Amino acid sequence: MTKNRQVKRRGAGRGALVCALALCVLLSGCAGWGQNSTEGSSPASGSVVAGSSIPQTGQEAMAFLEGSLRPYDKGVEFTLPEGWPGEDWNIHISGRAAMGDGGMSIHLMEKENAAKAWQAGKTYQIECAQGYLDLNLSAYLYSDEEQELSVDLLALAQGQPQPQAPAAPESEPMESVPESASEQDMTQRVSATFPAYQEGRSEYNGEYYDQAPFTASFLLPQGWSLKEPEKSDQVFDQGMNTQLLVCDSTGRAVGSIGYGLIETAEPGNEPEAGEEYKLVYCYLRTPSSCHWEDYRAVKHTASGENAVATVYFEESEPGYAAEERTAHGALAYDKELGVYVALRMEEDAPFTADQVEALAQSLTLAAA
Repeated sequence: MTKNRQVKRRGAGRGALVCALALCVLLSGCAGWGQNSTEGSSPASGSVVAGSSIPQTGQEAMAFLEGSLRPYDKGVEFTLPEGWPGEDWNIHISGRAAMGDGGMSIHLMEKENAAKAWQAGKTYQIECAQGYLDLNLSAYLYSDEEQELSVDLLALAQGQPQPQAPAAPESEPMESVPESASEQDMTQRVSATFPAYQEGRSEYNGEYYDQAPFTASFLLPQGWSLKEPEKSDQVFDQGMNTQLLVCDSTGRAVGSIGYGLIETAEPGNEPEAGEEYKLVYCYLRTPSSCHWEDYRAVKHTASGENAVATVYFEESEPGYAAEERTAHGALAYDKELGVYVALRMEEDAPFTADQVEALAQSLTLAAA
């Protein structure tokens, strides 16, 4: 199947996927789960439900999903069509919930999407709790005619019509304007499996290379990719091991991502609540020629959190004193897996602070 083109369905403009996403475990909020066809749930008029003929094209499959979206007593449910496996879908369910004077971003069914575990013919339910400020579903279908759908779930749950994108006047056709790398939408999810390779292994660091494989996925601009560095650069790094290069659409390396193991606290020296990251990232935070500071959490999960940070490093030229420089960093850890990932952008990477935060919030760790 072709997976590089992006033809959008009606109602889905050229926008970034909602990716500033976080689920705070203290919220008694929205939960999503899958089940077989739901009894007592009547689809909206004209909708397509499980048991109909199998869609033959991507357009038909997306129409099936759109038609299956319907309210139920606790929120919204939808059914995926038969014949279209999980690897064909990229479905993000995200929004914001009220918290204090502001809001907390939420992201649902993250593991299903990261593992491509969506099941054809299965009905999924999304609870819409009170206190939610917004909740949206963005679905992408990789097919020969790649499809896209965006739905306001709160409006649907409340029986409100979906907003329609205004049509451009025929007399004023939109022109295609080239975008710089820093202006591109964060719509491409990439993934890497760690440990990424075995180079750098020795008799002293085997635990890092024997780590049970896990995947790290996150959003990048379209056309960006990950690749292994040259063999000579594949060395052991306790803070960011088995690094992979983050490359822009031209193939230029603009960052790197690696992983580390979460250290176990000694009895009586457990970090205080909210400061677990100091132990998790102890090797990155140790003062040296390169260290990470200005830690700020941007997303909480049941077993960890995601954050942004500033990477401080030194550069010097012969005859000149070392000069301290800075770069953007993104982090995520999972206590159940016992690992973290760290992504460091180059100083001149064409990335804005907002994009780095969006990348950090989109980071998802899962067992391979």
